[in-house]
Amino acid sequence: MDDRRLPFTFRLDELLPVARRLRASYVRDQTDFQDLLPEDYTPAFLKDFDAASAAVEGVQRSSVAIAERQVVTQRIAGLLDSLPQLLNRLEARVRRAEGLSVPAKKFGIEAVRRDRNDNEHEGLADSLHTLLQNIEANKKALLAKGQKPEENTQIQRLYDDLVQDSTAQGSDLSDQRLLTADNAQLFRALYAPLKHLFDDGKSLYKTADKVKLQDYTLRKVLQQVRREQSAPANAAKKG
Repeated sequence: MDDRRLPFTFRLDELLPVARRLRASYVRDQTDFQDLLPEDYTPAFLKDFDAASAAVEGVQRSSVAIAERQVVTQRIAGLLDSLPQLLNRLEARVRRAEGLSVPAKKFGIEAVRRDRNDNEHEGLADSLHTLLQNIEANKKALLAKGQKPEENTQIQRLYDDLVQDSTAQGSDLSDQRLLTADNAQLFRALYAPLKHLFDDGKSLYKTADKVKLQDYTLRKVLQQVRREQSAPANAAKKG
């Protein structure tokens, strides 16, 4: 068995931000959790949780990969900023084009737009891939309506760079030898209570409180974390 195997698929640099968000939600809802599982959610739970977080933070602070990660984030932000206008122009041409192989509503533009707006970087690569396939299959009809080859090339470049940069994000910390067997044990130790909070939060709020349920849904928490991580780069560009 690989001692460096992790029980989660999101990036290492997202673990602590996810933990901080989940901790805040738990503190707010602590009474509910203690009522649900009184033997598990004792004062020791939060103490152990904080100790596990501190251990992971100590590891990550020592890594030069944090600075490199910020550069990658800025590059991705730049790529995503140029995407809406490309989609808007393509959408107009798809709407007017004749003889398309798929209906305009199923061309894939809306999926790309949604994933981009939701900061779903992994999903965005997939939806861009589908969009590019439809562009290629309908190239002649789109060119007749004014779609420029360089615009197709730019969308392709966005896809290629996003895939490359997403891979770099996922490997930054491990490339810096952060993912050693000892460190992986620390990452697993922090993820274990997170997993309990996600699962037990769903048990508490799946039918009782749809708003709080989002705070214990990994996909939603990751969206918030990634939005916050990209905000400084976007602000720098606007400034």
